[in-house]
Amino acid sequence: MLDSYEAVFFDAGGTLFHPYPSVGEIYQRIAAAYGCKANANELEIRFRDAWLSRDGMTSLASHASEKVERDWWHELVSEVFSEIGGISDFEEFFTELYDIFAHAGSWRLYEDVTEVLADLKRRGKRLGIVSNWDSRLFGLCKGLGVDGHFDFIIASAVFGASKPNPKIFEEAVKLSGVSPEHAVHVGDSYQDDVVGARRAGIGAVLIDRSDAGRHDRQEVSRDVPLIHDLRQLIAQS
Repeated sequence: MLDSYEAVFFDAGGTLFHPYPSVGEIYQRIAAAYGCKANANELEIRFRDAWLSRDGMTSLASHASEKVERDWWHELVSEVFSEIGGISDFEEFFTELYDIFAHAGSWRLYEDVTEVLADLKRRGKRLGIVSNWDSRLFGLCKGLGVDGHFDFIIASAVFGASKPNPKIFEEAVKLSGVSPEHAVHVGDSYQDDVVGARRAGIGAVLIDRSDAGRHDRQEVSRDVPLIHDLRQLIAQS
């Protein structure tokens, strides 16, 4: 699938790694220490609603300040917990929660990641991460042990543009040192990862890791490769 490409870019969350065991369960565990009893599934749903209402981290794209990033997350977490009665010592709670998500212990690599990245490096591919994420992404990748596989990592909040804006993909192409037609991006969002990449003139592969199938083939253009495991990228035909 990747033989014709010299550079391969990856999305981060939902493509390379995921919260462990889940955002809702982490929120529940930390909140319990502050006397707040909440249901993990309910917290997960409220988090997703707050996240989607902000279009993910798109609103952080024009900033490169750690304070702005932290304030953005403070507002989101406050919204999640205000709907269930709040937390009395919210500032201390939020500081602990914010720090926890900066550490690799709250995340897990998908089991196919290390094998595929190592294989692509052996083939001489230029590898990069292009993610809508804040500045904690760099330390997180180091903690998960994958930073050494990549030639560069781009976090939207630091770069100043977010997917699907083609500027962030154009920067990846520039850093990779290849022409757009020789680069491909792999991610789990059709709009951000596929549409965004194609706007920049590079190839795209959509990954759907959900058990139920997040992406309905009827809703995804049939000329977009759809995979469920990164090992499909390197499988021999």
